Amino acid sequence: MTRNGTRCLQGRTGFDTHQGDFSDARECCAIGGQQIRRDKMDSSDNRGVRITSSIMWPGLVSLALLAWLGNARADSLEDCGQARNTDLRLRACSEVIAGARFNADDKARAYRNRGNLRADAGAGAQAVADFNEAVRLNPNEVAGYAGRARARLATQDLDGAIADYSDALRLTPGTASFHVGRGHAHFVRGDTTAAIADFTEAIRLNPNSPSAYNRRGLAHRRSGNLERALEDYTAAITLNPVYALAYNNRGYVYEAQGRNDDAIIDFQAALLLDPSLIGARDGLVRLGVPPAFLEETQKRVENGKALVEQNCSACHAVGAIGASPNVNAPRFRDLHARHQSLALREPLSRGIAAPHDEMPKFALSGPEIDTIVAYINSLAAAKTASTRAPRQTQIVEAVDVGDARRGLAYARRICASCHHLLRSDGQSPNRRAPTFTKIANTPGMSVTALTVWSRTVHPTMPNLIIDPNDMDDLIAYILSLRDRK
Repeated sequence: MTRNGTRCLQGRTGFDTHQGDFSDARECCAIGGQQIRRDKMDSSDNRGVRITSSIMWPGLVSLALLAWLGNARADSLEDCGQARNTDLRLRACSEVIAGARFNADDKARAYRNRGNLRADAGAGAQAVADFNEAVRLNPNEVAGYAGRARARLATQDLDGAIADYSDALRLTPGTASFHVGRGHAHFVRGDTTAAIADFTEAIRLNPNSPSAYNRRGLAHRRSGNLERALEDYTAAITLNPVYALAYNNRGYVYEAQGRNDDAIIDFQAALLLDPSLIGARDGLVRLGVPPAFLEETQKRVENGKALVEQNCSACHAVGAIGASPNVNAPRFRDLHARHQSLALREPLSRGIAAPHDEMPKFALSGPEIDTIVAYINSLAAAKTASTRAPRQTQIVEAVDVGDARRGLAYARRICASCHHLLRSDGQSPNRRAPTFTKIANTPGMSVTALTVWSRTVHPTMPNLIIDPNDMDDLIAYILSLRDRK
């Protein structure tokens, strides 16, 4: 056989003689696309060459096989941990979990990564099962407990979520985000005293967190302390002047106090920042604001309804009545109960952007997901209105934004090599990468649009997976750069 003009000698011992004279022959074999050669062998060494070759050939094959297995192992681990294509990442993590060549630490990471993917997609029970395995394999890894706590919140296992956040705090004391998570679980459970204690500790640890102030405001409001709630919502807005949900929630307090003009101003500010906030729209309706101001929100609701009927009705019950065709698919009118006192935008955006094992693949833009959020919020508002007194307002929205200051710190570590990060004029180091201010002021830019954009592969974007908490912080920072209107 001749390969690139080189004579290859193969046979039972690993080589075969095409000619009797070996003096100018070169031994070669292709392994992984590379040739291994021995040049200018003396014919008197034919016997020795045959013996040596018979020993070398199995060894070379073994080395090649080990190299191939090592590369395949590394590829699966890398795709499981970094691939921005969620389908590829899900498959890679499943390969690591099922593969015999991966060790316990590899499998624990794969279970955690797959658990986060499933939690993002709304597959709570599957996510909990994955985190159970991650914790079993590595009981000292805090990310397993934190991820399982998030999944347990979605499945209404509040006691389990509180226990997991407590374990996470045991492993990493002084982590503000875990106090916020545990405080939220206490809040949903109805224990406002414990919730306020956790939110207060989170604020002590991180006094620049608008999310913690907003959540504590909710707890104060539920406990009947409207003045303290007002102080917390105002603090959240001071820290993040484009925090639509804080305006929305402060509007509820103003309305409850009879300060209708102030309530109208806050509800209008909330809708200008995010027209999908049905709670703010309904507040303005109650306060007699002309319908023309509400047209954009109603248009989003109608467009969202058309989209879910087209894309989601084969599995989900998408209307106010009826059962889901797929028994494992939740009814859209019940989704707000899975995320009690949380805005639906964050979990829905992640779920649509990160399909899980059973979810069909279809692409929706950020603005389209915004309309779906508006429609599902309208179902939640309608269900609430049908079961409560006409004038009793309801907390429909709460929190879906992170800490802008932590987001800037993250961006400086991860994004500054390509993007110009600050509000000041300047060019990005990578001329093809838009500045963060330009991203923030792109028409239609929202939490949803940024969530989808972060999960979409771009030519200039590194193969990077952003942790959900870091993503919330990064989005909060980018949106803080929006021009005030």
